[in-house]
Amino acid sequence: MVVIENNTLTARIWSSLVMFIIFILLLYSNNTGFIFLTQIILFLANWELLRMLEYRKKKLNKLSYTNCFLSRCRIPLEDYFMLFFINLFILSINLSSVFFQIVAIIIMICWILININEIKKYVFLIYPSSAFYFLTLFKIERVLIDYLFFIVLFAMLVDMSAFFVGRRIGGKKLAINISPGKTISGSIGGIIFPSIICLVLYYDINNIHNVIFLTIFLSIISQFGDLLESKFKRFCYVKDSSNLIPGHGGVLDRLDSILLLIIVVSIMKLMDYNFFFYSVV
Repeated sequence: MVVIENNTLTARIWSSLVMFIIFILLLYSNNTGFIFLTQIILFLANWELLRMLEYRKKKLNKLSYTNCFLSRCRIPLEDYFMLFFINLFILSINLSSVFFQIVAIIIMICWILININEIKKYVFLIYPSSAFYFLTLFKIERVLIDYLFFIVLFAMLVDMSAFFVGRRIGGKKLAINISPGKTISGSIGGIIFPSIICLVLYYDINNIHNVIFLTIFLSIISQFGDLLESKFKRFCYVKDSSNLIPGHGGVLDRLDSILLLIIVVSIMKLMDYNFFFYSVV
């Protein structure tokens, strides 16, 4: 049991480190580097999603704890065209090309209409793709470093806090049918500790209620994003989204809570929410 827990902890630390390095590269690379990285990550995330859905079509009714059969699963050729046009749309946002945006949207709509029987599958692609759309807007609006840096560190903080508290205290499971390892105590720890740390780092007597509200809210969103991806994997009868990262799963496994945080924070930003971690100069 101790060996298993140590292996789990080591895997979690290494996966967090890998994720952090990738996002540091995203933050501080030039526009070409940013486009290159986002295009690759977006493609892999959507590819994993479609492959899991294709795996589900095998109509297996038992959860596979090894990704052996998933690794052998292939998506149809036409799905690659959809992935290409999604990437083209995000690329056109980066390049501020209205022409290519319109072309990509028209082709995707036509493609969906032609493959209307697969529309449910393509709807799933909206979730990760919208996160990368908002991420691109961060870059264009020159707020990428402020927003993404906070989102990534906050997601890691929530994840590690929930893990350590859950392991230390244990207790009743949070959602045993979705993610058996998560506990209620861990979930509470994932709310309390990030909130305390943000209060210390961003303390302002005039903004204390905003810090408390936002950290609690975003902690819940982060954990919900984690559970949402776990639920989807259960839906597809797989343990990990892929084996792209040896010992750590796939791209979606590493982005689970971050994707939802990007979407929610972006929506709040559109509503002109006063984020305590970002100050307009």
